[in-house]
Amino acid sequence: MKMPNFRLYDTQATTAMLAGALGFLCLMGLSVVVFKGLDTQQWVIPFSDRIGWSQYRQPLIYAVTPVVILLGIAAGALGFRSLGQARNTKQGRSWMGMTLGAVCIALAPVMIYAWMQLSEPIIVGDKKPGGAVEQVIGQP
Repeated sequence: MKMPNFRLYDTQATTAMLAGALGFLCLMGLSVVVFKGLDTQQWVIPFSDRIGWSQYRQPLIYAVTPVVILLGIAAGALGFRSLGQARNTKQGRSWMGMTLGAVCIALAPVMIYAWMQLSEPIIVGDKKPGGAVEQVIGQP
């Protein structure tokens, strides 16, 4: 397979659009994972850090956030570099890449900050020293 020629501004614009779209898709997935189960009365995001699929939420959030930011930086840089060039016949792709890159760069830190401030682990079935079992579900 032939590698694309990144000296061509059309190729840079198309790559910027694809990187921006991939970053935005990952950002939408990140927002679903972060805000799943948000309790708006207490403003907490309960999650179980020991059982079920919820134990993978925190590592997934901490792994996907830098990926979204890097894709946003790549999309913004390639879109900006190819924007306004006379030989770029795909100016709309440059604008789309720059816009999606800026959205990804702006919203990914907001998502991780919301997770760090609002997340509360649920204590399920931990044994106390006296032998009693505490079960807290996170709801009043």
